[in-house]
Amino acid sequence: MIIKILSIALLSFNLNLFHPDQPSVQIFDVKQEKVIQERPLTQELEKSIITLLQSSPTIHGGLSIDPKDGQILHVKFKNPVKLSSDIYPDLIKEVYLFLEHGVRPKALIFFNNTAKNIVVVLEGHSEQFIKKNILR
Repeated sequence: MIIKILSIALLSFNLNLFHPDQPSVQIFDVKQEKVIQERPLTQELEKSIITLLQSSPTIHGGLSIDPKDGQILHVKFKNPVKLSSDIYPDLIKEVYLFLEHGVRPKALIFFNNTAKNIVVVLEGHSEQFIKKNILR
């Protein structure tokens, strides 16, 4: 009996360590006010996020980015990401994507070496990004 319990414990421990350094994406539902899902940051999802971040970003001119609905994705990249836009002065290490229905996506960007952060408005469509990458 003890050997069986130890085997199950070791198996679950090994399953948790299968990809210990694989980054993940947390999906926060604004209306529910909680994280509703956590999933691995796959190459496909990372590529979609990078494409969205490069979609003609402009600095957010408002004082607030308080969404009323939709999802917020929290992503910590395993390796900081270099983007082609001059609006990003450093490698990006972490991002919060605000995907509110009917509103252009916004992103709160944290840089690798620079202590400051910025909020940008992106040219993508929140609904399309959610349908393609979240609702699977």
